[in-house]
Amino acid sequence: MIHLIPRPISATLLNGTVFFSKNTTFTGAFAEIYSVLTPMLANTSAPQNTLTFVQDDSVTKEGYRITCEGGDISVFAADPAGAFYAVMTLLQLCKGGDSFEAVSLEDAPRYHHRGFMLDCARHFWTVDKIKQILDVMARLKMNIFHWHLTEDQGWRIEIKKYPLLTEKGSIRKSTATAITGYEEHQEPRDFTEYGRGLFYTQEQVRDVVAYAKERQIDIIPEIDMPGHFVAAIACYPELSCTGEPTEVSDRWGVLDNIACCGKENIYRFVKNIIDELCELFPYPYFHIGGDEVPKGHWEKCPACQAKIRELGLKDENALQSYFNNEISAYLKSKGKHTVGWNEILEGDNLDPAIIPQWWILMKDSNRELEWLEKGGKLIISQTDYVYMDHPYAVRPLSKTYGFGPETMGIQDDTNVLGIEAPQWTEYIRDEEKLDMNTFARLIAIAECGWTAEANKDYADFENRLESLRDYFAGIRAPIAPQNIYRGETSQGDTPEAKVENGWALWRDDPYFEVKLMHQSK
Repeated sequence: MIHLIPRPISATLLNGTVFFSKNTTFTGAFAEIYSVLTPMLANTSAPQNTLTFVQDDSVTKEGYRITCEGGDISVFAADPAGAFYAVMTLLQLCKGGDSFEAVSLEDAPRYHHRGFMLDCARHFWTVDKIKQILDVMARLKMNIFHWHLTEDQGWRIEIKKYPLLTEKGSIRKSTATAITGYEEHQEPRDFTEYGRGLFYTQEQVRDVVAYAKERQIDIIPEIDMPGHFVAAIACYPELSCTGEPTEVSDRWGVLDNIACCGKENIYRFVKNIIDELCELFPYPYFHIGGDEVPKGHWEKCPACQAKIRELGLKDENALQSYFNNEISAYLKSKGKHTVGWNEILEGDNLDPAIIPQWWILMKDSNRELEWLEKGGKLIISQTDYVYMDHPYAVRPLSKTYGFGPETMGIQDDTNVLGIEAPQWTEYIRDEEKLDMNTFARLIAIAECGWTAEANKDYADFENRLESLRDYFAGIRAPIAPQNIYRGETSQGDTPEAKVENGWALWRDDPYFEVKLMHQSK
């Protein structure tokens, strides 16, 4: 059996064993990728052989063909990415060893954008941890790392022009540990200060960007605006409508203290930040957030109301569209495409070049489908399928695996750039829970983004996943136990009861599945 994730277009077993180790010599095309690939090979006494890369422009971009003959390997690809992914396939065939059964294999991705988002603002993750995740993404042929860097609860990237953002904006006084009692402001809480010194220097960012690029991964930074902006406002109160002093928030959820888009200073502030970040992130996409923007302050703000009148805007949603368009125009001047969560579609006259990331289904709205029909681009990330922070009892792996444009009512996916799965970390405080909640789903999403819908099968996927469990553990991607990722962690005979009980357990203790895992060992 050939067990590979993502599942390739076609794979045929041939006779014989092929060795693949540090004694394999790379030759031919794409010499620029040899140095990053060689350290990944097994260090054994396997016989010497040759892997020849052949540039073949008839192969689909990012795709590849593998043939084996006489103990040697040939890889045909049109670009370095395809050649790199062929080697990722060979490593998986070896399962951590130094040989595999000879194969003839052809493969290419369904979508170009095959992404993972990590929230490093609510809880900070070290450069080493991010590099570990990038290594796993590379093995899965994922090519976009969406780096969520700012929030109400913490600013995590150095901006030299605004040093307070990390000196003060990175620090909150306490952290909520569960959602029980949230409405009454009585949720359980760790009163230890969090975030001092927990941010990425610009030099660290350059290092991570280069590390990712060697692995065929591009990085999209996200600076959330004009909502989820309290950490910035805590440093520079004049950016808000009221100008009143505030602190970095220690509450999760949607907060109404947002940037004032009636004042010119917010436009200067954001553009100055963009200037610095465009020097750090070469990939021509920049995420501005744009989600969850309650506009109560704007409705009362003299500056916002004056701006609405001055521009002849319909309402506060139109003011956000104006803001989005101004920032998009500036990003265009820097050679960047603007990405934002799909609430940016709420206003009128949005720049058609902006790329919404569709995470939430809005009631009685077809605006995302209409956007596609008009030729607009989309990234799809529907929360009910691909969000990784919630328990498997609520979102089992089978549901995540079933995600695709079809689940969002998209009949023609020509303008769908691809699929992305976010990992939000409000209630993820350590690597053990991050790993358990992330890696099984990351593997499933890798197949959703790469493999054609007609070639997907969940039962077969789960069989391949279990057969590769040791391989993934060996590359530091531990997979949650099977009973947990199946969602078999709460009482109740029906799926509806499981979900209801799962939510209840999660509200009381987001770590309940981690504890269950330890109890079963």
